[in-house]
Amino acid sequence: MKKAAAFSSLLLLAAFAAAQTATVLSGPFDEALAKARKENKLILLDFYSSG
Repeated sequence: MKKAAAFSSLLLLAAFAAAQTATVLSGPFDEALAKARKENKLILLDFYSSG
């Protein structure tokens, strides 16, 4: 049982180590879209309002 827990922990640690970090782009949407298409990645839009 301890071996299974240690192996699971090792796999979880490896998954976190391989995770990608977010890149924040500030500029025209067209540039972000072109970069995302080139790298075959998704775009996350974050909107904020204070009123």
